[in-house]
Amino acid sequence: MLKALWFMVKVGLLAALAVWLAELPGEVRVQWSEYTFIIQVGAFMAITAMAMLLAIFCYNVIRTFVDFPRSWRRYVEIRRREKGYRALTLGLTAVAAGDAKSAVQHAQRAGKLMPEDKGLPVLLKAQAARLDGREEDARDHFVALLESKDAAFLGVRGLLQAALDMQHYGKALELARQALKLHPKQPWILTTVYDLEIRQRDWDSARRTLQRAEKFGAIPHERARRDRAAMLLAEADVLAKEGRYKDALKPAKAALAQDEDFAPAVLRVARLSNLAGKRKQAIAMIERAWKRSPHPEFMQVWDALAPRGNAKKAMSRMQWTEQLIKLNEENAISQIEAGRVAMEEGLWGEARSHFRRAEILEPNASLYRALATLEERSAKNEEAALQWLEKANDAAPGRAWVCMETGRIYDQWQPVALPHGAFNTIRWDFPQHAADMLAFGTPHPALSRWERVL
Repeated sequence: MLKALWFMVKVGLLAALAVWLAELPGEVRVQWSEYTFIIQVGAFMAITAMAMLLAIFCYNVIRTFVDFPRSWRRYVEIRRREKGYRALTLGLTAVAAGDAKSAVQHAQRAGKLMPEDKGLPVLLKAQAARLDGREEDARDHFVALLESKDAAFLGVRGLLQAALDMQHYGKALELARQALKLHPKQPWILTTVYDLEIRQRDWDSARRTLQRAEKFGAIPHERARRDRAAMLLAEADVLAKEGRYKDALKPAKAALAQDEDFAPAVLRVARLSNLAGKRKQAIAMIERAWKRSPHPEFMQVWDALAPRGNAKKAMSRMQWTEQLIKLNEENAISQIEAGRVAMEEGLWGEARSHFRRAEILEPNASLYRALATLEERSAKNEEAALQWLEKANDAAPGRAWVCMETGRIYDQWQPVALPHGAFNTIRWDFPQHAADMLAFGTPHPALSRWERVL
């Protein structure tokens, strides 16, 4: 209805314009040589308008003929590009589907149809070559991508993936850092650089990268705090092996500042303090840690801190142990460690008393194995020892240093879990907890992520 009304309005306007021109007063006189033409003003204006329209039409016709070759070339180019994009789409789909033959065919077709494009067609060729098992060709194509300003990152990422697949981690780190320059805030690049720096044991660089990754949200704050402590302890271990105890003490204390209850940090600070001639500081450190959370390994350091010298003045080992145990007697670890020392010193009754008290507080397999050893040593009672061992088999295992990625149990904490090389995945925990996490597929927050990202 509205369209019909608008059409009638336009027809009315044209009719009104025609009437106005026809009734327009005046005339136009045109004299050419000996001829004189007299035309009514309205008719002259209409003829002039028609002449202009005819001129425009003729101009367009001539221009069309003149521009035809160029227009044809543009048309052919557009059609070629459309076919090229279709080949790209089909090729990338084939790569995603794992169809190497189709991927190679479409990659070749896209390259022919879009020879001037050094971006996506080259990427498709590289991906198709990798899928086809031609790693050298794929590498050449990825290198070619580096020459394109817009597609350089695609080349870097492709080369990075190839380096990781071949386990050339030094080259992979170089490429990851190059990618980071192109995209300095990209989370997966930050975590890739970070994990590769850790793999290369470049602790200084890894710590700086960790700070950036934490700032941009690539790594959670809690994981960053734990990882920072682990790296500092790794540095301290390197310096301690070189005999630079005072130098090693600085990163060890920095690690302890990250987490005062982290047993490996407490152990290293105490040991290094003692080696650096600061025995009183080491004693105070172990005492504070034992009050908060006793740990079996603290007892080894505590033994090393026992007073030496004149036998009359020197405290017996059991007395020295009890001095520490009294700081936290209502803890099963305190009683178990006291029982172990008593057993090693031949104090059978005292050892049994501590073990019985530990059984009330927190029975576990480790405690029952200690009781079995006590029966063998004190009374040579193999039958009683076997009964304790049977009980140990049925009891829950105690805490241990366990890798949360593999479930492997270690004698002591270390920053890198060997042989698989996972960083900071060893925790003082119940082995069953780690097994449950693995069974349900729960990723640990400290696990490396670059294999899953790329």
